[in-house]
Amino acid sequence: MPKLILNKIYPYLLIAPAVFFVIAVSLYPTLYTFYLSLHRFRRGQFEFFELRNFEIILGSATFWNSLRLTFAFGVFFLILVIGGGLLLALVFNRKLGGTSAYMTIIFIPWMISEVVAGIMWRWMFLPNVGILQNALGPLLGSAEREYLFLADGNGALGVVIAATFWRALAFATLLLLAGLQTIPSELGEAAAIDGANRWQQFRLVTWPLLLPTTQVTIVFMSIQSINAIGMFLSITRGGPGRATEVLSLQMYREALEFNNWGYAGALAVVMFVINAALAFVYVRSLNAQHAFD
Repeated sequence: MPKLILNKIYPYLLIAPAVFFVIAVSLYPTLYTFYLSLHRFRRGQFEFFELRNFEIILGSATFWNSLRLTFAFGVFFLILVIGGGLLLALVFNRKLGGTSAYMTIIFIPWMISEVVAGIMWRWMFLPNVGILQNALGPLLGSAEREYLFLADGNGALGVVIAATFWRALAFATLLLLAGLQTIPSELGEAAAIDGANRWQQFRLVTWPLLLPTTQVTIVFMSIQSINAIGMFLSITRGGPGRATEVLSLQMYREALEFNNWGYAGALAVVMFVINAALAFVYVRSLNAQHAFD
């Protein structure tokens, strides 16, 4: 092979393993999911089903209920994790004593497996033996009967939201803290000299500069909330009934419990579209902000 040709293809040979890896673990499964969404599994084989899986989804009350639950879970989870992460990031950014120890403690939940963390939270809300169930159940129940969190749809969803928030708080805090540390301290000092109080410094100086990082964090957390399945699977399994069966869990059950692979593939495509729409909104807002700057 001539040396000139070798020099031209050499860079492509270097990136070939990485490209192959991305295709193998990302592109191929995505394309195969689209393939599944257009088929149905009957008598041990796939047959072409056109777009009828999507027609069934759009006409299914179960799908719309799962979509509503996914949206409700995502909204409450985002409010808690962004608000809590921002508050902790602001505290840690002041470089108080013991910050490293506090950060280590906060990161312990993030280091625990999602399923293991979910089982821990389920145990804490089991009737009669769960420590949080025994502490909070009598307070929220009636004189005759204590409130059973996992036996009530809203209570079970609240447990999953709390567990997911507890585990994701560290990651949101880290992202927002990294954004805060890129803001020059001289800007806040200059605003203080001009007479701005702490709230005005945050609103007029810190927040506008932190907004791009906050947008990235919101997108990451939004995608995580839409794709969340480990906590639901290990804490409620969609129960009681289908009161906590979000889209990701419905997709899991249709595929692995009911062998309805085509329908599950169509649900995965719907989730892909939602995630892509969130990413598109983020990119548009970021571009608009850069154009304004």
